[in-house]
Amino acid sequence: MWHIQKIDLTDLIADTQYVAFVGAGGKTSLIEYLAGEMVKRNKKTAITTTTKIYARKPYVLLTLNRDTNDAADNPIRIGTAIQDGKLTSVTSDDIQELGKIFDTVLIEADGAKRKPLKYPAPHEPVIPPVSGMVFVLAGLDSLFEKMKETVFRWDMLKNVKELTGHETVSPELFSLFFTDEILLKGIGSKPCVIMLNKYDTFMQKKVLSHIAGEIIKKTGRERVIIASIAFRIFYEIRHLSP
Repeated sequence: MWHIQKIDLTDLIADTQYVAFVGAGGKTSLIEYLAGEMVKRNKKTAITTTTKIYARKPYVLLTLNRDTNDAADNPIRIGTAIQDGKLTSVTSDDIQELGKIFDTVLIEADGAKRKPLKYPAPHEPVIPPVSGMVFVLAGLDSLFEKMKETVFRWDMLKNVKELTGHETVSPELFSLFFTDEILLKGIGSKPCVIMLNKYDTFMQKKVLSHIAGEIIKKTGRERVIIASIAFRIFYEIRHLSP
């Protein structure tokens, strides 16, 4: 039996200091949303990255030797330098040090070039060991589209699954991404929240509970979140034992 309910997503991270975000299809938007919500809860919040994030103000650079504790802005974005309009990565040690200053540290730990799905390169994702929770994102707008148009690094997946890239991303193919070798890579036993974003753009909503159920069965995780980050809508799907 499946249980579906609308939730306050911020409750999931309320007691977790370090939260990492991997996958594709809305990581940055989700991080910005959760940062704003944590500030409303009077949490001093930092946004940082082990890859790159857009240098949206306010931000500080660690290379400037500026004491981030003096930064009045909340939330604040933190990187090492700026390259092509993006803040570059900080180290795992830097992230742990930020925890001495900030109540909540939200970490973009993966990149996907704005694609709704991705296959990780050998060096990806870059999840800091200190992470107490990991959000794994995938975009529902990839479904029923051509793989080569919607999957970042699809050519690497082609070499593993013997696909051409011209296949349509069916619900069955979509679920293949939720393995320890692809979207759950590097997470291990860490608490994990799987989120399927772009609910608002997905027309075949009747298949969503089936897709979520298959992912829960496949991964053994306790929940899947069906989301529209743009409209701040989050539904939790769980399996209830009879």
